[in-house]
Amino acid sequence: MATEAHEERRRYERVAIEAKGRFLAPDGTEHQCTLRDMSLGGLGISSDYEAQPGDRVIIYLDNFGRFEGNIVRTFEGGFAIETVINGPRRERIQERLASYARGEGDAATSRRTFQRYAAGEAGVDTRSMLQIDGAQPIECRIIDMSLGGAQVEIQDRPPIGTPVMLGRMKGRIVRHTEEGIGIQFIDVPEHASALSKPFG
Repeated sequence: MATEAHEERRRYERVAIEAKGRFLAPDGTEHQCTLRDMSLGGLGISSDYEAQPGDRVIIYLDNFGRFEGNIVRTFEGGFAIETVINGPRRERIQERLASYARGEGDAATSRRTFQRYAAGEAGVDTRSMLQIDGAQPIECRIIDMSLGGAQVEIQDRPPIGTPVMLGRMKGRIVRHTEEGIGIQFIDVPEHASALSKPFG
């Protein structure tokens, strides 16, 4: 049963997003909060409020609007809720999540839109070395990449926000996928020719 629940949660990619907001607790009090990650199935919220699993909250997030759902887990400094998004709004949220995952969301409006390539198409070896949060580098497979980031196939999925090195490129994990992780680069190359070198 626990495995089924875990697989259900992993059906949706979680993307690191920061947005200010507020929420209504079950007792009618209003509290400030900050969005930390989002998927089509739920939200991760940072808040000092002492949340309880099962509580139903209504959340208003700047630039995202209203969400409602039950708290499914708590952690130090916040909680997570499950929510249901339907209709045209679901498509809009899905597009925005994909944009944030590529580093093209509201938090990176000054960054150009980068075309993504399969590793072979860009003339880059699909094999590379991935260093997670300063640990020993491990071999990985690059699924696709752009000048702004890459999608990498690995078995373990470290937390969103974890710093990484892919070859010689510094970045951070911004989403989880079925195959592994999505990485957003911190130091973006200036020219497309840089794609031929950074992954080592």
